[in-house]
Amino acid sequence: MPSGKAARAAWRMDLLAALLTMLVVLLVNAYSGFPELTNNGGDNDSMLRMVEVRDLLSGQGWFDLHQYRMGPEGGFVMHWSRLVDAPLAAIILAASALTGSAAVAEDVALVAWPALLFGAAVFYLTRAARSFAGERAVLPAVVVGAAALHFIGIFSPGAIDHHNVQLTLTMASLSLLLEAPTSRSAALFSGLCAALTLAVGMETAPYVATIGAAVALLFIVDRSGEGRIARDFGAGFAGVSALVFVTTIPASAWGQAQCDAFS
Repeated sequence: MPSGKAARAAWRMDLLAALLTMLVVLLVNAYSGFPELTNNGGDNDSMLRMVEVRDLLSGQGWFDLHQYRMGPEGGFVMHWSRLVDAPLAAIILAASALTGSAAVAEDVALVAWPALLFGAAVFYLTRAARSFAGERAVLPAVVVGAAALHFIGIFSPGAIDHHNVQLTLTMASLSLLLEAPTSRSAALFSGLCAALTLAVGMETAPYVATIGAAVALLFIVDRSGEGRIARDFGAGFAGVSALVFVTTIPASAWGQAQCDAFS
């Protein structure tokens, strides 16, 4: 088990590696002129996400997920979570205040948000590799992992739907769970990330269930050693699930089951 000082140094090195990798990929995209943005403006989900964020910034209610201009007369209710709209709206507001241009602010969000998620994903991938195989696994994880994340496309400029958020949170939950035996707060934050990824989109339910089942099995096998991890993971998961429920779902819908949505 590494000492506290060594663990902190490793954490800083992994963070630095992730930030440098994020910067390199960002520079490559910038050098090529951000083709994902200039060629087609992004995929359909990302374009609709921007419409949803614009509506929120224009005064549409936090709990009102209607897209009034889509589909039959009167539109329909989207099943997406405001948890993704909120940081995008915050970036746009901040960039708009600095640049004075809403269009430029949106471009900043289209580039910055996927880049930040890419950096976070590389960081948690690197941390997981270190937990599995130690120092020797870090460099291969950064190189191979960053390349894989880059080429799957969900972290490209303009990708602002929710799939990159889900992948990053799932990787964070797994990485933190691997650190839980040596970190007192890791299991709590692992449960937090598991709850958030489920709240963002229900298609991650199999991954969250797998992580939760692993925690439960470890507790069954070794209650004395894994009891704290199971308790903290459960507390993080239950607490954040409850918080997200009451802050993103209107009280009128608390008793309703929704298709493909946190409910």
